[in-house]
Amino acid sequence: MPDDLTLLPDREDVIALDELMACSGLAHDEVVELVEFGALAIEQRGTAWTFHSRTLVLARRAARLRDDFGLNTPGMAVALAYLERIEGLERRLRELEACLPKGDAGQDAWIA
Repeated sequence: MPDDLTLLPDREDVIALDELMACSGLAHDEVVELVEFGALAIEQRGTAWTFHSRTLVLARRAARLRDDFGLNTPGMAVALAYLERIEGLERRLRELEACLPKGDAGQDAWIA
């Protein structure tokens, strides 16, 4: 599920809980539950919750899962975990494919 966000992935800025909710469309209770399920990671500074700006990508994805598929918060957390796992496996597959010899014979040899 590709995200077409304009968030810079290399930024290490932190955003406040209110900003995360406003930019993602998630409700306070949904964010709290996603944190409890481990789907979103907080950076607690003092008594206020803050998040790395890259967490906004996950929060927006969770909101899209809710809106597009009618998932509840536990469903969003499970789907986010599986999507993250799939992306990691796809990344690893690309790395391994890059190690294979180039050309048709080399690629067909490992499949057969």
